[in-house]
Amino acid sequence: PGWASQGRVAAQARRRNDGGPTPTDESFARKSSLLPPIVCGGFRTVSVPTAQGAALEVYLEKAWEKTPRDLSHLIGTRYEFGRFTAYPKAFDSVGASILSSPPKGAALIIMDELGVMENGAAVFCKAVMEALDGKLPILGVIKPKHTEFLDAVRFHERSEIFMVSDSNREELPDILAEKLRRLL
Repeated sequence: PGWASQGRVAAQARRRNDGGPTPTDESFARKSSLLPPIVCGGFRTVSVPTAQGAALEVYLEKAWEKTPRDLSHLIGTRYEFGRFTAYPKAFDSVGASILSSPPKGAALIIMDELGVMENGAAVFCKAVMEALDGKLPILGVIKPKHTEFLDAVRFHERSEIFMVSDSNREELPDILAEKLRRLL
C-alpha cells in the first residue's frame, strides 16, 4: 500500500520479499525518466545485516546524500518472525532534523518508509505531519499496518493512497510520475 496527497504525493507500498521495486526505489526513479531531474529532501531506511547475521540493523539516511551508518542514525533492529526493537530517540533527533531541513532547492520530499517503529517517536511523527502540511510534494512508502500515526498519515486531507500489487506494479510508476509532474 502507499499514500499520496493533493499537493503532495505519497505512495504506500509493501516491500516485496523478492526485492522488487517499491515506488521510491532507484529502479522506480530510473523507470520514471519522464520526470525532470530534481533535488529531493527526506529520508530512506536501509537494513544492514549485523555482524552476527541474526538480525538487521535499520538506519535512517538522508535521501539526497550519503549518510553515516552510525549509532545516531540507527533507528531499530529487526529480528526473525517480525520482532523488532525501535530506537525512538534516533527518530526524534536525526529523523525530525532530516525532515525539517531539506537541501536547498528541494522540490520533493521522500519518505521511504513509514512503519511501526516510529510509534514511540512523538517528535518525528509531528515532523512527518508538518511536512504533509508543508509546501513540498511528498512521495512516500507506508507499511500496511494500522497505528494511530500511520492512520493519521493515510487520512490526512492531502494524502492519496496507491496500493501496490503484483497486478499494477508495472504501470504504477507511470501513474505516480504523471501525478508528480503536475505537482512539480
